[in-house]
Amino acid sequence: MLESVPSLRVDLTVDEALQQSVGELGRGQRWRFCLASLGLVPAAMQTYMMYFVGLEPLRQGFWQCIEPADSSCLSARKSKGHSACYLPPDVWDWTDRGRSIASEWDLVCGNAWKLHLVNAAFFAGCIVGVTIYAALSQHLGRKKVLGLSAILAGLLGLASAAAPAYWWYMGLRVCSGMAAASMTLAARALAIEPIGPTWRGMAGVASCFFIISGGLVTILIAFLAPSWRAVTFLAALPCIMYPALLPSIYESPSWLLSVGRKGEAIAGLAAIASANKTHLPDLPLGDTTAARAEQKGLLVMLHHARLRNRLLIMLAISACASQVYFGMSLSLQDMAGAVYVNQAVGFAIESGGCGLALLVMTRLGCRVTVAYSILQGGTACLLCGLTSGALQRVWALAGRFGAASAVGLAQLYLAELLSSDVQHAALAAAAQVSQVGAMAAPALMMLTQLPSAASVPFFVWGPTAIAAGLLLWLLPDTLGASIPASVQDLGGATSSARRLKIRWPRWPGVRQLFRNKNQSSQWTHLNDIDPDQE
Repeated sequence: MLESVPSLRVDLTVDEALQQSVGELGRGQRWRFCLASLGLVPAAMQTYMMYFVGLEPLRQGFWQCIEPADSSCLSARKSKGHSACYLPPDVWDWTDRGRSIASEWDLVCGNAWKLHLVNAAFFAGCIVGVTIYAALSQHLGRKKVLGLSAILAGLLGLASAAAPAYWWYMGLRVCSGMAAASMTLAARALAIEPIGPTWRGMAGVASCFFIISGGLVTILIAFLAPSWRAVTFLAALPCIMYPALLPSIYESPSWLLSVGRKGEAIAGLAAIASANKTHLPDLPLGDTTAARAEQKGLLVMLHHARLRNRLLIMLAISACASQVYFGMSLSLQDMAGAVYVNQAVGFAIESGGCGLALLVMTRLGCRVTVAYSILQGGTACLLCGLTSGALQRVWALAGRFGAASAVGLAQLYLAELLSSDVQHAALAAAAQVSQVGAMAAPALMMLTQLPSAASVPFFVWGPTAIAAGLLLWLLPDTLGASIPASVQDLGGATSSARRLKIRWPRWPGVRQLFRNKNQSSQWTHLNDIDPDQE
């Protein structure tokens, strides 16, 4: 009687095809990565234009005394603060009413809170946009969602530039936030998914440089055309023009295979292999529709003690890092120095932060990098609340440096902590919570209109970021290990009563940072070493 022979696997996933024969980061992937990531530039412009469209005209000095001999008005004019609010309204006027939405619609003094409300409303739209993307991208694909979002963002930007009143403008900005968030996620997915798993994490961090480029382009536009309507109009044009590049970009092979369109997935891989001067694998691609059906949601993670703890801590990190980043960025408008110079220096520091994060991540892993970044951002926030003038601006830039790195790496570390079958739901939740943190930043900045509470936002952002950074040391280090395929592979009890055990961290020194470790630097193949099992 013949013994039964175990069935051998005779098909491949897209990642296995990229690793075995097509190539993980060849010329084909690099070219498509750049084309798809260009979509992040106009999407970032829709966000960063709030730094210039909503300038506070009293702090910026965009007003003048009607009577040059009025001593009380001249004294208030020299203060460059909110002293004009204590003057009779008939003794002063705007020098350029169209410079900011605040001057055009008198969002000053008692109505100054409306200026921060419109920024918070934009991020509220981003929260909805993340939800819309998660639903549409699984049915329409990344490419179609990117094209539709870009066109919608452009049209809404043009409509915002012609808004007749404040409430019209705020409603349009909410819709713009929905389109910009969906466009950002679609562009990132389309750029990163065709890259092999060894380089995918690095590509995710590298995409931050395209977002920074969008901020620099916005500064240039605001400097050359300072009117808020001109800035809004010009920032919308790249969104409308970007879909012209989409015919040169193939749809994500992973998504095509997950919806049963195997022929198109093979054609996409063949195009990448041709550009890489490689070949398709000998084994066929497998059917991943069943694996897609096995994807688990948030409820599974919440019922699993280990996953729940990791998810909640990383959601706190995402919210706090985003809150510090946008809080520091918006605060630069009110600090010493020209607003254009402050923001340009801020984006330059961000690029240095992202580059340093890539270096540190390869040496020490994501946990140490994210922890140091968010702790630096939180400490800088506290120092901002205790200082003023040029020194406060230095601390704000330092906080932005750390927060930008934490924002760029938080989702990568979250993906390394979880099993493959829950990553999609967890990353979607992290993207939404990150927008909640961004929305909280301008909401808290409403308090800056009160002289007695001007430093309160810094004392909220700082301690929460520091607390979140300390919680990171309760999570395992993932450097050089592999991602479990399913929740069952993680092991551990699923009782909701189980808690994490506190373990004091071993803080790496400066010498260890530059030590050449004989460990794998692959970003997505990480061995999950849990402190509970040591």
